Amino acid sequence: MIYVRDKNNPAEVDEYFRSEAQAMADIGLRVGVEPHPDSDMLIYRGFNMWKREDYPSDPRFIQGWDEFMALFKMSEYFPLIADLCIPTFLSKTLDGTTVDEIRRRGWERAFIKNEMKSLWNDGELASVWPDHSIDELRERYESRYGTGVYAVREFLDPQVFYDEERYWVIMGKIFHRSGVIPAVVEEAARRLSVLGSHYFTIDVVGDKILEVNPGEASDRHGVNSPELFASWWKDAL
Repeated sequence: MIYVRDKNNPAEVDEYFRSEAQAMADIGLRVGVEPHPDSDMLIYRGFNMWKREDYPSDPRFIQGWDEFMALFKMSEYFPLIADLCIPTFLSKTLDGTTVDEIRRRGWERAFIKNEMKSLWNDGELASVWPDHSIDELRERYESRYGTGVYAVREFLDPQVFYDEERYWVIMGKIFHRSGVIPAVVEEAARRLSVLGSHYFTIDVVGDKILEVNPGEASDRHGVNSPELFASWWKDAL
């Protein structure tokens, strides 16, 4: 297990992942910030990456940049599971035609994000139309992330998202602390397997999928202890 380095102490695992890395070591996995010469399989855990050159290039990693992006960019994975998700459509731009499509669907409000990032950190309603005009949203996204595909979603009460559940798919096995795997998660994992990723997460709200994320950067979620998370990896590997 290769973890992102601590910026202040490059020989150490970043503090954010340190307890997780220790739990992995405790179950017998070799852990570090750079590959060991005797390792024949490498798994990366770190923060989101935005450029191909940032992704570890050692051929022993079980997946690469293409697999990472396939589970990061909504335009790649969403078409495979659209019918399983919260009502959503993809738009190449934000303009009057986007508003027309929102209204055609009968939505009074919509949550709008680019395919990889929202404005959630600016506030629960920072990404919501018409609380913010379509032009304002486009300008804010373009100034931060450039142009790209947008995911336009039917607005749900923000409190709903605090009840989301995260399911981990590791080497084809699905894990959750309850041991219960809903049918919608099993079906999504089956469809998403064609993208070639060996570890990723599926976030669910109620009986609908909210989003999918690459396993390199997905949080284990605080409700899952480092020891529990490590036990899933031991089971899967």
